[in-house]
Amino acid sequence: MRPIQNAGGHVGLTAREYPIAYNTAIKEGQVVKLSGGLVISAVANETGAILGIAAEHHPGTADVLNPRADGTVILVYDNPELIFESPAPTFAASGGSATTVTASTSAVACTTADAFNGGYLVSPKGNKRAITDFANASTTNTFTVDSGETAAASDVYTLYPPIGSAGNWRLDSTNFSELVLTGYGATTLKVVGHDFKRGMVRLMAHFHALGVQETDAT
Repeated sequence: MRPIQNAGGHVGLTAREYPIAYNTAIKEGQVVKLSGGLVISAVANETGAILGIAAEHHPGTADVLNPRADGTVILVYDNPELIFESPAPTFAASGGSATTVTASTSAVACTTADAFNGGYLVSPKGNKRAITDFANASTTNTFTVDSGETAAASDVYTLYPPIGSAGNWRLDSTNFSELVLTGYGATTLKVVGHDFKRGMVRLMAHFHALGVQETDAT
C-alpha cells in the first residue's frame, strides 16, 4: 500500500513511532495493527481495527547498516483519515459474452450477490465497462457489464470495486499490502476512489485503532 493524502485534502503525510517486538518482520507499505500494544501485521481477511501503513522496513533481524532493523519501534502512517492505494485486483476470466464476464470461484471467491454492482471491469484491451450485476453459482461467478467485447478464457480483467464497498476481497498473504480476489472478508478496508490511468484502487480504514469505529461494512 502507498499513502496518497488525507481525506481532508492535506497531502502532507506524517508517520509516528509505535512499539514493536524486535524480531517482528514488517515490510514498508504493509497494513499493520496493534496487539498487546505492539505493531504486528494485519491478516489477509482482517476484520479488526488497523493502525495504518508501515512507513519503514523492519525485517526483525540485525543489520549493521540499519540499527532500526531489529529495534523496538517502527514508523507507521497512522492518520485515521489516511487515503492509500493498492494495485486494482485482477482475475482470469473463464469466458463470457458481449454483456457478461465469467470467472471461476477460485479466481473470484466472493459469494455475496451484487457485491460488485456499481464497480468497473477493465479488459486486457483497456476497455472500461460498468458492472450492473454480480451473480453467484456453485463454481462460476458472473459479472453483467455494459455491452462490449466478448471475454475469452484466460483473459485477465482488472476489477475496480464500487466506491464505499468493503470485505469482498482479502489482502495478499505474502506482503499484506495488495487486494486480491482469491478470498474475501477483509472488512477493515473500504474503497474510496479509482485511478484508472494508473490501475489503482484508493482505500481508507473502515475500522481504525485511533478513529471512530464504523458499525458495519458494506
